[in-house]
Amino acid sequence: MKHFLSLLGILLAMAICIPASSRDANRRSAPGHAVSSDYMPRMVSCSYIETTVPEVSGLCLAPDGDGLLAASDERGIYRVGWDGTTTEFYVEKRLDCEGVTIDPATKDVYYVVERKQEVRRLAAPEYKTSELLGVVSDAGLRTNDGLEGITWYKDGTLLVGNQRRPVRLMHFTVGGDITDRRELTGTTEIADLCYDPVQDVLWIADSELRTLNLCTLEGEVLASWAIPFVDNGEGIYVDHEHSCIWVGDDTTSRIYKIRFEGL
Repeated sequence: MKHFLSLLGILLAMAICIPASSRDANRRSAPGHAVSSDYMPRMVSCSYIETTVPEVSGLCLAPDGDGLLAASDERGIYRVGWDGTTTEFYVEKRLDCEGVTIDPATKDVYYVVERKQEVRRLAAPEYKTSELLGVVSDAGLRTNDGLEGITWYKDGTLLVGNQRRPVRLMHFTVGGDITDRRELTGTTEIADLCYDPVQDVLWIADSELRTLNLCTLEGEVLASWAIPFVDNGEGIYVDHEHSCIWVGDDTTSRIYKIRFEGL
């Protein structure tokens, strides 16, 4: 059942539709990739669905396009319907899954495991066997500051985010190779990330600052939207079909539907 925020929450959400910190959209854009200065979506409303996912820590579209996959840092991956109906997708007794994404062409599902610093794949259509693609061994091993986000990028590559110490964005091939890495300074952490192929931009969630950050493909923050009504936003998925950004709350297991104009 969809629940709407209280009147106070709605007023608060409307009050923060203007970016919490505005930056020139062309500021230090990487060579060969300039984000249009005309692109600046506007936050207009917010609602949420209740789920039974233990600690929502990542989001992506479900393989059939009818719902979401939600990463759980306790059990693995769950499927969530648009009404919040929750079923198991791939779970283990204990699986610190912090991010999930899908290849839109093959429907293979990829996820990251914190502490072990693993990038893994579930092959379509069975999604029964987990395949290790690679380990990020130079940061985050056996800590709570490790791999936290993953998103399908393009040309057979993934973008993988290390949460803190360092805040690092990596290009990861489906063959298991890291082809590029850079440390970010415009956000305090990578709680999750989502590549938007429509606008060719990257969105990064920062659960510490409670913000959604619009970024260049290199991770440079262009604009931020405050989401103080989300306690611990660790999942993000950009959904053009519903004109919204879905944000998963690790604390409450709610998934927020934040609607934007001009998304």
